[in-house]
Amino acid sequence: MVTLLDTDRLDPAGRRPARVAERLEAALVSRIHFADPREPARARLDAWDLGGISVLRLELSGELTLSRSRRQIGADAAPTVSFAVQERGVALHEHLGRQRVVPRGGLAVTEVASPYGYHCSGPGICRAVQVPVGRLGLPVDVVRRALPRIHRSPLFGLVRGHLEHLSRDAQLLATDPTAPSVAGATVDLVRALLASAGATGRSVDDVVEETLLTQVRGYVRRHLTEPGLDVEQIAAAHAISVRQLYRLCAAAGFSLEQWMIHQRLEGARRDLSDLAHRDRSIAVVARRWGFTDASYFSRRFRQAFGTTPREWRHAASPRGPVARKLRNRRPDVGERAVTPTHP
Repeated sequence: MVTLLDTDRLDPAGRRPARVAERLEAALVSRIHFADPREPARARLDAWDLGGISVLRLELSGELTLSRSRRQIGADAAPTVSFAVQERGVALHEHLGRQRVVPRGGLAVTEVASPYGYHCSGPGICRAVQVPVGRLGLPVDVVRRALPRIHRSPLFGLVRGHLEHLSRDAQLLATDPTAPSVAGATVDLVRALLASAGATGRSVDDVVEETLLTQVRGYVRRHLTEPGLDVEQIAAAHAISVRQLYRLCAAAGFSLEQWMIHQRLEGARRDLSDLAHRDRSIAVVARRWGFTDASYFSRRFRQAFGTTPREWRHAASPRGPVARKLRNRRPDVGERAVTPTHP
């Protein structure tokens, strides 16, 4: 987590609305306006990076408006879809010709490179998940046409639940090694939601199935370390039968059980190469990822990765070849910090 602004740490002069607005504008691609320029402002803005997807949490007091005018279009913002959950307080959202009240628990969706207004009344907290349009593989004009209709999509409730969970548990998810997988699932869900908003007939059914499969994969990844995870539990969690679940996976061309085993092997491999887990025996690591038979675990691990668990742990040790390679690694050009936009 990165705290981009916390007025509780500032002196009285730094809490003046004009100064707070300047600091927020430096962190967000928005114009900031406080209704009362004389009342000291209180605001805190935290940000997390989940595999290239930004999650923001803005807590503030007083009336505040975040906006972007037509003059600002293209000036400093890459097209990004922001899904903002109103955790506390009430807001008024204006975007793409629509105006709606966002109650507590409500969701507002904004493409932040286009004009918008978000007026927060009274003390409030807003959480936002931001997905770059460039990762969706959809033209910006298609995204903007779909946004006014997404609340009518059959996938809206499904995706909303995922985003609610993501924004609420950002602190926990950001430190989890599966964060890139969670980010990938989020991109798939958002893409499916936007595609379904403009789809009709059979195409909607296709998108629903694709989105449900993404949900299944995300659910499995989150519950991989639970020893009782099986197809019955997965099917029940998604309100479908086991037969429907198998049919869904067969249509996608993969075996659910074998995919689960591979995901668990990947988790065990990460733990075996993590210095923080050096005090855990290989058997303990295997049991954590659902393998109670040591021989079976070793055999499947070797089949998947071409080496035994013991050999892999040695290679990843401080003196092993993996660690030497990491020490000599140069940073990638694309590595960068979180760049938040609109909350």
